[in-house]
Amino acid sequence: MRKLMVAVCFALLAGGTVQAQNGSEAPRRGWNPEMVAKRMSERLMLGDEASAKFIPLYQEYMQKLAECRMPRRQGGQEAAQTDEAIDERIQQMFDAQEKRLKVQKDYYGKFKEVLTMRQVEQLYNRAQAPGRNRPQGAPRAPRGMNR
Repeated sequence: MRKLMVAVCFALLAGGTVQAQNGSEAPRRGWNPEMVAKRMSERLMLGDEASAKFIPLYQEYMQKLAECRMPRRQGGQEAAQTDEAIDERIQQMFDAQEKRLKVQKDYYGKFKEVLTMRQVEQLYNRAQAPGRNRPQGAPRAPRGMNR
């Protein structure tokens, strides 16, 4: 009986793994710029007219910010990198930060035309990702230790 239970558990785990690998065919339920813009519009409590101007502008802004992201690093290769590769990666990080700041400055003027200054402030101080609001230099929580 025990062997049967172990076999059933193993089959369920293996089936879940196969399903997770074939998930690329199904539509992803990830980042949807339109939904993010609508939520931000609701959060800023915009009327219909202001919301109609804001949503396309915010979608464009989020797209431009997404283009400024650093490419993901391949895991497990940090120890094998040369000093030149590390230097290149750090330079790319600086370039991405400069591009991001330029986009934020450019869209600041555009947002001021549509929103009040309090709304612009709220937009730029929106809820940040977990861990970003910790004090500078504070240690990170260990993985798996969610609040």
